[in-house]
Amino acid sequence: MLKRLAHVPAAAAAATLLLATLATPANASAQTATAAAPKAPDTTLEAPAPSDIPPLALEQCVAMALDKNFDLRIQRIDTAASINTLEIAKAEYDPNLTAGLSQSYSRTDLYGNGSARGTHNTDTSAGVSQKIITGATLQLGYGAYRASSSGGSTTLTPAWGSGLTLRVTQPLLKNYGSTVNKAAIERARLGVNRSNYDLKSAILSTIRSVEAAYYNLSFVRARLEVRKFALEVAQKLLDENKMRKQVGTATNLDVLQADVGVATAQRDIIVAQKAVSDAEDALLSLINPFQFEAAIGPLAVPDLGEVDVSFDHSYKLARDNSPDLASSRLAIKQYEIDLAVARRNRLPQLDLVGSAGYDAARGDFGRALGNTLSQDDHDWSIGATLTYPWGQRRDKATLANAKATLDARQVGHEQLDQTVLVQVRTAVRSVETSDEGVRITTLATKLSEQQYELEKARYDQGLSTFRRVQEAKEDLDNARIAELDARVSLRLSLADLARLETSSLTRYNVQLDEQ
Repeated sequence: MLKRLAHVPAAAAAATLLLATLATPANASAQTATAAAPKAPDTTLEAPAPSDIPPLALEQCVAMALDKNFDLRIQRIDTAASINTLEIAKAEYDPNLTAGLSQSYSRTDLYGNGSARGTHNTDTSAGVSQKIITGATLQLGYGAYRASSSGGSTTLTPAWGSGLTLRVTQPLLKNYGSTVNKAAIERARLGVNRSNYDLKSAILSTIRSVEAAYYNLSFVRARLEVRKFALEVAQKLLDENKMRKQVGTATNLDVLQADVGVATAQRDIIVAQKAVSDAEDALLSLINPFQFEAAIGPLAVPDLGEVDVSFDHSYKLARDNSPDLASSRLAIKQYEIDLAVARRNRLPQLDLVGSAGYDAARGDFGRALGNTLSQDDHDWSIGATLTYPWGQRRDKATLANAKATLDARQVGHEQLDQTVLVQVRTAVRSVETSDEGVRITTLATKLSEQQYELEKARYDQGLSTFRRVQEAKEDLDNARIAELDARVSLRLSLADLARLETSSLTRYNVQLDEQ
């Protein structure tokens, strides 16, 4: 069973004893010069920010990031584009309306004697065509024409025609059947589902990035407090050594060493302040782009309570809910469709073409139109066209590529499945290791505090050098920083595991609007 993370460490109590030691030097003169004891820093990743700014909860940061984050906005655009791709595929089966109007003239001198005949033609047409799922194309068209000729020995009366025709073109081998003809639609529909999973993956990654930025800011703020506390202690030691030098119990070297300690602590504060500013920018870039002048209030790092992880449970969640695995499975289905189409299209092209219609020709348009459906004026035709590419090199290569692509995708899916397994194993071990690291670094901080107290007491009694006191103080500062680092590492490890399990969606009540 793993331990509670966000407990208040023993450092606070030990720091009180430490400061009490600092307040009781070995002689009365030093005691008179002792200032008020500084307060020990908190190492629970809840370092304070300006009090006039409202606190900023992690849940607020996640909500703002999901609304404004650049990566998610791009992914949502990609999701909308995939829906448009599906509509494009469906549109192939929408009816097509056609209309046409043409005029033509031809002049022919059949006998070469200058007695040429001219022919005028006017044609109008309208129709509708529709592709159906078997691959057939249905065309229904109506046409009307006017033809007249003049010249030569006679002038013909204009002739009018009116016709209605149904034409069917049906592939019988290549491009036949619903598998081939629905392929684009099914592939696009799977693409929409994949884009939804990709959006889910992007949301999980964004949540993980926000958690990392939030915890890192908490860490560097707490580290700044440790550095400030270290400066207060260093300044107090310098003041004490100056008083001791006045009464002859300290040397110039002791004062110089204490002065260097103050300068070092001041440098550490400058570095820590830069880290805080950088961490604030990193968080703002995720939750509120381009608003880098906005102030971030105190962070409320939630209490983790009792941390308990199980590989079997986490791996089952990751395998069942991983958007990357789900997207990969859909990609395999897409390539299976491509393979089925490639196999069908290795067959020769054999098209059955049939047509039937009515075509009436009369001396005026009214009679032609009225007799369009006359049983005496009809026609029909039926035929087939065979096309066979020599050697079928293109079709064979297309089929081979489809097989290779599908095989590669299946291997990639197996690799991804193994990657998820390794990632969960790593994340679980990281949680367990980080939790133990918190326990150990907390003890190490307590030990460093006691060692510092002891070394300071020995120095006050003239049994140690100030150099050793400085080294003990540096060890204490490093122990506190290490404890902070262990605490943030545990939270980041839990965030990694939650992303793999996709449990962070439930934690932050994220509802996915799938298209």
